[in-house]
Amino acid sequence: MPTRNRASLLRRALVGVQAQTVWDKEIVVVDDASTDGTLAMLASEFPRVKVVRHRFSRGPSAARNSGLAIATGDWIFFHDDDDLMHPSHLADLLAATLAAPPNSLVAGRSRDFAIIGDQVVLGSPVWTAAERSDTDTLAQFLDPNGLRTITHTTILWPRRLFDTETWDEALGFYEDFDLCGRAILSGLNVRGREVGMYYIRVHAGPRLSSAGDDTAQLVSSARYWLKWAALLHDRPEHRACGQVLRDGLMDCRTRLSNLPAGQAYMPQLEAAFRQWGGGRLYVTPRPRNRLKRAVGNAVVNIGGFPALHTLLRTVDSLRPAGKSYLDTLQAPATRADSQDAAHIRYCETPSGRQADAGRTRATMASRARR
Repeated sequence: MPTRNRASLLRRALVGVQAQTVWDKEIVVVDDASTDGTLAMLASEFPRVKVVRHRFSRGPSAARNSGLAIATGDWIFFHDDDDLMHPSHLADLLAATLAAPPNSLVAGRSRDFAIIGDQVVLGSPVWTAAERSDTDTLAQFLDPNGLRTITHTTILWPRRLFDTETWDEALGFYEDFDLCGRAILSGLNVRGREVGMYYIRVHAGPRLSSAGDDTAQLVSSARYWLKWAALLHDRPEHRACGQVLRDGLMDCRTRLSNLPAGQAYMPQLEAAFRQWGGGRLYVTPRPRNRLKRAVGNAVVNIGGFPALHTLLRTVDSLRPAGKSYLDTLQAPATRADSQDAAHIRYCETPSGRQADAGRTRATMASRARR
């Protein structure tokens, strides 16, 4: 588990890890040069946790690689320090993985959550298809506007994969999709199962993978799509990924075109775009309205990216303010929702752990009933 200057969130995440029904587990925290007392908190409250400390911040991918270097188990789970998980998440993933066909990566369920006042609000559970082609799974990772149904935190990873693969430390964004994609290219097949539950926090602060300014994120995104344009170039079995690759490259070209830091990437992005069959420029994501789509595409092809940015700013200024994603999360409405909310409250506050202890003890030791 990588962490940097989020001792309070890390504490809650570790409470959830300790509540896992898998007892034979090794917990490794990599402190990426925190200055907020993280090490002292770990020493006093979680003395059995193995701790690696970076003297200088090197980013989440480097931290995960440092954790891998000292991990001794046959199975690896990557936990983000701002998230939580159902007490049977690891046990359910392990059972489903062992029951799956050989060379399977089983992806379980996740759902977003937030704390508003003293209320837990939730997004809908998400999981991926039970059977799908490797090309379809890769396309999900490469689609800049697609629904994400797989994340590194819904997979229990075989240790043997990391004999040949590591987290790409040059990527500060999309690094999890990159690892999943390379696992597929190595011969593993992702299979969705309706098991486990990983709770992804929605909050105003940056996630580990997106911490830093927008420019750094956009540059990392460009590196990601350029990398995959090259990786799949000699993989004719995955040529069907061409459209989402072009969309990703086009999206990067648009977003980086007005940033000084992006200019060095523009020729590479254009070359990769054309190598994958791209021709005329177009707006991403594509407007559903045909007229809007035609106008946007005409503007970018005639006036270039500066004209497109002017158009997009004008459209944004005229668009009425909409709901934030946080506003779409809902209070628990079903028994399963209430159980998930109880597990979240257990981890979130000492008072919540005390209040929920009697009510959730049986649930904490069993699989969720859904």
